[in-house]
Amino acid sequence: MSKTENKRANKGGTFEGEVNETVSVKTKINETLLSSPTRLRIAELISRRPRTLRELARLTELSVPGVLRHIEAMNKAGLIQEKRVRMLPARKLYSLKGMRVIDFTVGDLSIFKVATGMTVTEKGAQNLESLAMDIFVGRRRIREKAKRLARAIDELVENEEMLTKGIDDLELTDEERLILFTTFTEETADDAERVLMRIQRMKEARRSIDKALAKARHNVGK
Repeated sequence: MSKTENKRANKGGTFEGEVNETVSVKTKINETLLSSPTRLRIAELISRRPRTLRELARLTELSVPGVLRHIEAMNKAGLIQEKRVRMLPARKLYSLKGMRVIDFTVGDLSIFKVATGMTVTEKGAQNLESLAMDIFVGRRRIREKAKRLARAIDELVENEEMLTKGIDDLELTDEERLILFTTFTEETADDAERVLMRIQRMKEARRSIDKALAKARHNVGK
């Protein structure tokens, strides 16, 4: 990296370049992990404990060279910590540097947390076996909640698609469709009226909403 490309960290955990461009460190981490579900999986695995390439290959069902490519990409982003252990045949263990990644992704729904710089509250001596069991039970509960959340989101998306198709199928003008979409996607009729008046510059927005709703009910009732 040249001197002109050198960047400095500020108190907010960000980096500033020559052109006063501020880039969130956490955003860069998220971009690196979200660019590949496998990379996110690897990040969580080595977040729990240091692992070898061979173990990661087995858990991700990739070849060792395939895992290594992901490790190298993460290392370029400054996420990897490498440790040599003489007693192991593999000799290298990989872990995350200064952070933890907790992943509860379900299907195409990405649910993960990147924890950096967290302060552990001192609670005195801990029973390690009991603490490990609490972690296991906590992970299981969150996985179950993540699955329920994924199902709820799928249902929401399906309902939104049905709403869109329902409005598109009605015999309405483009303006009336816009009014209905705004009315049904804002939380209240007052919110919809404000959007139509301030953003869409529509006069007598409330009256237009009432007319569009009446016409939609009439068309549905045919």
